[in-house]
Amino acid sequence: MPLPLLVVGTGIWLVLVWILLPRLRGPAALLFMVLSARYLVTFYHDYTTRPLFGGQSLNSFVTLGITAACLFYSRRDLIRYRAILPVYGVIVALLVSGLLNMDFTGTLNALIRQFLFLGLMILVATAIDAEPNDGSVSRLMLAAFVVPLCYQLMSVVFRLGKASESDGSISYMGGYVHEGVFSILLLTALTIIALSGGLTWKRRTVYMAVIFVALFLANYRTSVIAAAPILLMHIVFGSANTARAGLANYVRAGAFMLAVIFGALMAVLLSQRMADLGTLLTSGGGLIKPPSEFGTEDRGLLSGRILIWSDYIYTTLRSDVSHLIFGFGPDSWQQVFSIYAHNVYISYIYEIGFVGTVLFLYMLGHFLWLAFSARPDKRWYLVGAHLCYGVLCLGTMPTFSIEGVLFYAVICGYTLYYYLAERVQSKHVMPRNNVRPFRLARARSLRRPRGLPDGTRPVAPTNTRKRTPVR
Repeated sequence: MPLPLLVVGTGIWLVLVWILLPRLRGPAALLFMVLSARYLVTFYHDYTTRPLFGGQSLNSFVTLGITAACLFYSRRDLIRYRAILPVYGVIVALLVSGLLNMDFTGTLNALIRQFLFLGLMILVATAIDAEPNDGSVSRLMLAAFVVPLCYQLMSVVFRLGKASESDGSISYMGGYVHEGVFSILLLTALTIIALSGGLTWKRRTVYMAVIFVALFLANYRTSVIAAAPILLMHIVFGSANTARAGLANYVRAGAFMLAVIFGALMAVLLSQRMADLGTLLTSGGGLIKPPSEFGTEDRGLLSGRILIWSDYIYTTLRSDVSHLIFGFGPDSWQQVFSIYAHNVYISYIYEIGFVGTVLFLYMLGHFLWLAFSARPDKRWYLVGAHLCYGVLCLGTMPTFSIEGVLFYAVICGYTLYYYLAERVQSKHVMPRNNVRPFRLARARSLRRPRGLPDGTRPVAPTNTRKRTPVR
């Protein structure tokens, strides 16, 4: 993206901040700044990824800053809820694997991402709980995606696309660092729209259609497929909620049929991009074999993902028992492989072993179970969001990118809030939001006035005449 267009986008962000300034307060303000600042800085990746001090770039300092801000704000709730304990299991697995392999740099980077996820998840839940009725927090979070969409529109208007794969397809992502990372950003916006409580179903449908078109222009196959569960839950269950009593089941059935027809049409339009999926499904596990046995056609399946997966799997299986159990260390793939695994589950088997992968899968299943136990009006939206993340982990690495960490933190933040809202009978489910307007001493002073400096008590006013109200 040319620098003048980047400056225009920054100007749009400054105007947006000026407009939203009266509403930027409390946890919602921090949430907006975390999302929008991270996204804006990444558009300048040609400049912000250069080393500045101690070998660290501006992107690294921004990440450290937002991690510290989220942890500081959420410090009182980091160990308050049993619902977030599985996150600490993954943190322990990362730490043990890193110490056993003496890989401190990769371990530190992985731990920073995990603590960012933990702090932002609690921040999202706290911000929603602060104003749970009007949905203003969700609208404020959506404002963080205005600038990325403007950048993408600029790339479409000025034909600033990127050739993503060998088939000649073009990705329009506004100059972002990678089309896969940009599509995760769009999935985050899609999730917030689906879970927003301050938007009508029709308006959410329009917003989601805009985001889906943006996903289509980003041209990242994995994210397009991953968006299907959220869209399906919105169409099937959201449309039924707007119907009259007694017609909900008919509306759900009709919406499901329309969703199937729409999915079939999209499959036809994207038949060239989706052809490899049919080959994968028909071949089953026969394609997972030693990399030396791959032919020319097999190497190009799913943009080379099958070959990459096989390389990771067979490298792990040929190692010793300790590496099978605890892995080679967080982010250790960078020292051995030229490209990341494009699959979180396979990558984690190599990085943190089978023990760490089991703990990670338990964390995913735990938050999915919380989604099933959440408030009924948001339950299936949350389930769709978790299924979206699970599918995304099959074809890319959201755990390795900060955008992916933000995405899952938003999902789990909504899940934590609506899970607690189903069980806590209070206006606010987060303790820090249940703050009394007056301190105890101040309340007593209002009930029992203190004496005057000379020791006498204050005298009641003598003018007790009734005043005639003004009509």
